[in-house]
Amino acid sequence: IIPLDLAPSDAFMASLSDVEKLDVWHVCLLTYLLTIEGKSIVPHEFQLQGLLAMMKGKDSIVYSGCGTGKTLLMVLPILWNIKACFIIISPLK
Repeated sequence: IIPLDLAPSDAFMASLSDVEKLDVWHVCLLTYLLTIEGKSIVPHEFQLQGLLAMMKGKDSIVYSGCGTGKTLLMVLPILWNIKACFIIISPLK
């Protein structure tokens, strides 16, 4: 379903465990199916790395420019586990 040009790279997927691969494909498919047709989104590898870290209970810091997808990184865990409670701290200044 996910176009090859949007899918995570083979090199990235090869670096993951089988469980992580399954989690990555689940969140990619979920994100792809929930986005507006014509503007289909699949998480970038840095977003997937951040998601995997959060799913393991690790803290993470992401340095990335404007418009690169940091907000999606914050939303992915909410989509992945809608029964949990999340607090997002995002100091802008």
